[in-house]
Amino acid sequence: MPSSAHDPAGKAREPGPDDTEELSATTSPGTARHDPGVQHDLDAQHDAAAARGAGHRPPAALPTMTARHWWVPVLAGVGGYVGTVVGIVIALVLSILGLALQGDSDGGSTTDRLNGEISNATGLDTDTSGLRWILSVPFQLAAMAALVPLRLILSFGGEGASAGITVPQYFALACGILTAWLIARKLSTRMRVETRGVQWLMAAVSGLTWAALALVVTALTVLRLDVPFFASDIRVRLTALGGGLFPVLFLVGLLSVAAALNARSTQVSPGRIVVGAERSTPGVLQVLRPIAVQFSVFGTVAGLGLLIYAFVEGGAPAGFSALFWLPIAVGWLFVLSLLSALTAGGTATSLTGLTGRSDAFYLWSEGTVPVWAVVLCILLALVSAVCAAITWAHVRPLDKRVARTPLAWTVLPVTYFLLGLLALWLLRVGGYASGGMVGSSNAVFSLRPAGWTCLVFLVWGVIIELLARLVVPAFMHTLPRRVTRGLRGSERSRGRAAVVASAAAMGGAGLAGAGLAGVGTRATPAPEAPAATSSAQHPSAEPTATTAPQDATAAYSGPHAGSGDETRVLPSYDDPGATTRMPTQRAPMDPATKKRIRLIAIIVGTLILLAVLATVVFSVLSRTVFGPDNQAEGLLRSVTDGNATHAAEIANPNVNSGQRALLTDDVYGAAQNRISSYEIKDTTIDGDRATVNATVTQDGVTTPVALPMVSDSRNGLFKSWRVDESAGVPLYQALTVEVPAGVGELDVNGKKVSVDTQGQPHTVEYTVLPGDYAVGVSSSSKYVTYGGNQVAEIRAGSPSSAPVMSFQPSFTPALEEDLTKQLNATLDRCAQSTEFEPEGCPFGYSVYGDDEDYRNPRWSIQRYPTYSVSSYGNQATFTTDRSGEVRLDYQYNEEYDDEPADWTDRDTTSSVSGYGTVSVSGDELTINAND
Repeated sequence: MPSSAHDPAGKAREPGPDDTEELSATTSPGTARHDPGVQHDLDAQHDAAAARGAGHRPPAALPTMTARHWWVPVLAGVGGYVGTVVGIVIALVLSILGLALQGDSDGGSTTDRLNGEISNATGLDTDTSGLRWILSVPFQLAAMAALVPLRLILSFGGEGASAGITVPQYFALACGILTAWLIARKLSTRMRVETRGVQWLMAAVSGLTWAALALVVTALTVLRLDVPFFASDIRVRLTALGGGLFPVLFLVGLLSVAAALNARSTQVSPGRIVVGAERSTPGVLQVLRPIAVQFSVFGTVAGLGLLIYAFVEGGAPAGFSALFWLPIAVGWLFVLSLLSALTAGGTATSLTGLTGRSDAFYLWSEGTVPVWAVVLCILLALVSAVCAAITWAHVRPLDKRVARTPLAWTVLPVTYFLLGLLALWLLRVGGYASGGMVGSSNAVFSLRPAGWTCLVFLVWGVIIELLARLVVPAFMHTLPRRVTRGLRGSERSRGRAAVVASAAAMGGAGLAGAGLAGVGTRATPAPEAPAATSSAQHPSAEPTATTAPQDATAAYSGPHAGSGDETRVLPSYDDPGATTRMPTQRAPMDPATKKRIRLIAIIVGTLILLAVLATVVFSVLSRTVFGPDNQAEGLLRSVTDGNATHAAEIANPNVNSGQRALLTDDVYGAAQNRISSYEIKDTTIDGDRATVNATVTQDGVTTPVALPMVSDSRNGLFKSWRVDESAGVPLYQALTVEVPAGVGELDVNGKKVSVDTQGQPHTVEYTVLPGDYAVGVSSSSKYVTYGGNQVAEIRAGSPSSAPVMSFQPSFTPALEEDLTKQLNATLDRCAQSTEFEPEGCPFGYSVYGDDEDYRNPRWSIQRYPTYSVSSYGNQATFTTDRSGEVRLDYQYNEEYDDEPADWTDRDTTSSVSGYGTVSVSGDELTINAND
């Protein structure tokens, strides 16, 4: 931060109330130097000290503040909240873009899919395209940046229920912090912040503005809906108002603007608190830098890896929504890679599948993370720890003051311990449900770092402290200049740290020697340093010779130092001599080396950019051109076109050839009411397995189907997907036909399908695709029929029980006609007989007495009988419906004596009937009559 003892006009500044006083140490008269000028300055300093002791008070902070000092922090606070909302809007737009890209490949509507997800989660029909949603949701999500839950509150019929989820939105919060910092920094360019009190007062105004604005806007934009539910309405409220909203955002705004205004402070020298903290715990003011470096190194690499993984495994929706989940996911991975754990706990088994106890999850638990990923994460954690150790060695050099201060060992470990405690709060994701949604009890779930994370971080702090003291000094000055500069910070910040360290060392010596704690005068400008110190006046210049760093406990050699042992004056931030304590760096690189390094950096950056672009392109192609939905679409298109052969090639039904007899283009192409259209909704990928969710329309009815996919090979760099027949293909169903005995051919959709001919009825099962199948049994005899075609309606998504077609033989009228003809022909043949009792005939005449008294029998059919035929298996039985009549003409000898015979003509009639069985063999009848 720029600090000068003069204002822009060159006039000397008045001392502020927080200006640091110089400390004097008087030596023995024999060693004192009596320079009149110096003695005059000392007298003036002691007069000023006496005046302060007599009751002089520094000017208050408020009189030095102008209107600009008030509206600049107000604008910064407003900008911070607006930046937070803009960050949420950016994340929402990217998430919707990811859904749209996925929707293009699936053929679905982004809004419909979003409405469907909300409906599945809440059971309510919603329309997220409404203006109220657009004007409300971004502001409610922006409030989640303050670590408050987003709550859904339902009320109906005098009862209520609520549920909430807490997912910190750190990207949006970072956007707000950056916006507030930039606004405060830019608008305060020509502003003088006289004291630290003014600085923190302005920061508090900014924090109050940010928090109050967020509180008011969040309350005004609560989403209120009345959703129809059966005969009544449910009142729905979506809000993120919470008790932590105001204090968290106030603290964020306070620290953000205070950091921005730090560069505008006109304080000349470090204050008592700063010097005292550095003196008792060396490095405490710089302790956050190694932590920031460690997390930046780890977070950059791990975040890039997680983003690539999200695009590859989760597709566009997961990758483009990373701004919502990536920051906290990186935090979790950081905790796991440092060998700590995450704990999942809760009492809502229906919500999280938990049992009410806390379950610890480590990076290597249950093989969830591949071994190579576990190794890479731990290696990345070690590399980031080494970077933190290098940074710590640079910002707090190991000099005598540090080495002999026992508390110096505790600064970094204790800070890591506190960071672990803070991670328990910052990295927590949780939720709850209460009221009618879960019965009479409450349900809670959470996922956060394990409680012992702070102890694990403490151990890492000790390890980094040891590395910084014992290992890093051996190679820290051999690193490239840009790497070193990136780790240790800017020359300006290091120079100010050196001033604080020098002041801490000198303040301790002064108090010990003179016992005049807190007494002194404001540091005054000194004459320019001699030419020998010109290198110190330009901190950016690198020394050409390697020398050992100066000890902070040595007498300060800046232009404000007294001569000999007379006085020791605390250095000011603009003293050139303050930079002499900074560790000596290597000689600057020659231009050729710089150019070569710059070229390498450009090439590496280009390669990284190309790698990221290639990963994104690879992810998009993997989900679209080479995605599982392409195979599913090919299957559905073939089914729609009636191309059963191609469908069976895409999705193997895994049945024998006999059961595939109906999976031909001729049979299925002639089927009625096939699938007429389809729509792929979404695709869920889980490693090498995926599920393509689609809808098919058949006979005017739309039915959802889920097609299981598996990848067990690759098409070049991309996964090769196929339908997983082992998991069952919902489009395939079974059709069972009971084939009568002796039948060797079926008629299906007008096409002949051969079957095995057997002497007994048997069952045949076919695998078929959705459609109507008209099945009939072809008969080889004109006397037998199996009825007309039976239609099996196979519908997608119908129950798995197979429809059964049963065919029973029946006889045609031709059987009765030909049977009657054959029986009548038998009667005609019998009528030609000249016997009273024709053999094998259904009629005859029994004589009484002497056979010689009967002669010349002549049979004639007066009326043929009629018959009825009934079926019995593959045989027929016939009976007489109406009896026939036959006439017998004959002569009878009426003479009882032998001579002469008296022949007279006589006649008689009798009925004719019969029954029996008929066997059919092809077009032949075999009659077995029983007279």
